[in-house]
Amino acid sequence: MNRSLLVWGVVLGLGAMGAQAFGARMPRRVSDTQTATQTAPPVFHLKKHPVVALTFDDLPAAGGLAHGETRVAIATRLTDELRANHLKGVYGFVTAVDLDDDPDTHGALKLWIDAGMNIGNHTWSHPALSDVTAAEYIHELAENEPALKDYAGKRDWHWFRYPYLEEGDTVAKHEAVRDWLRDHGYRVAEVTLNFNDDDWSDPYIRCENKHDEAGIAWLKQSYLASAKEYIRRGREEEIVAFGHEIPSVLLLHATDFTTLMLPDLMKLLKQEGFRFASLPKVERNPAYSIDPAVGLQQGGPFADEVMDMHNVKNPLPAPSNPEPVEQLDSVCK
Repeated sequence: MNRSLLVWGVVLGLGAMGAQAFGARMPRRVSDTQTATQTAPPVFHLKKHPVVALTFDDLPAAGGLAHGETRVAIATRLTDELRANHLKGVYGFVTAVDLDDDPDTHGALKLWIDAGMNIGNHTWSHPALSDVTAAEYIHELAENEPALKDYAGKRDWHWFRYPYLEEGDTVAKHEAVRDWLRDHGYRVAEVTLNFNDDDWSDPYIRCENKHDEAGIAWLKQSYLASAKEYIRRGREEEIVAFGHEIPSVLLLHATDFTTLMLPDLMKLLKQEGFRFASLPKVERNPAYSIDPAVGLQQGGPFADEVMDMHNVKNPLPAPSNPEPVEQLDSVCK
């Protein structure tokens, strides 16, 4: 029997037979259609002062724009808030297709760098790895590099974030991309905490354009509630996957709404006891050396992929406060 599975089985109080029984896979995206297990849910003792690195995807043009909004204005507010919290060198992952000949997106990315932040590779046009060949995906990675070199200068831009967190729907495809990344000096910026913050972007733009204050108030409340629910869940999944909580990486998007909510989100993280660190420091933890070569059609956080790699079933019950997908789709329409 795989020794790692036995260890995880003991951690969860299941013993060797329980670890062997961990075979079925939970859905990649938790939804309100899940039902709680018949047995009592496991009890996790979370760290009093967890560590997290904030990261932002889809620079320089995450999400849409409300009437009169600009990318430069969003980048200004975002970097001002990060610096107000003494966060420097935060990584933003770039898709250079959005630069094109648009002075607004060029200005936003330059502002991000000038504010002391870092950038990494997010492919040139944000394809899902399951939708293209490994060769096409590698071309996307290489095509993105000139912009990274131009803007990052001497800073380390050799960090890669998979779009949609999809690391390959076959093991062969996964390995081909990983080989290219290793050969070109990249580290993979894995994610352990994710609450789909960008799902609030389009609803916010609708509400903002309609000046619907009630709708915006609900979006703010539901955003923070979902963040609290899924951040705790991500920490518990780390314990399932690794036997203990590890320094975390939080996936955010540089959207107008997440920028608006960042002061409240920072307050929530501090209330939960979080201390902040850089992505390179966090991912020096040995857990991040694991390469989850599993071949999955859908992406997911790092802990989920590691569980899948070892056929470990997630024992957590359905979220008590699942993402309000239907309400997000209907608000301000």
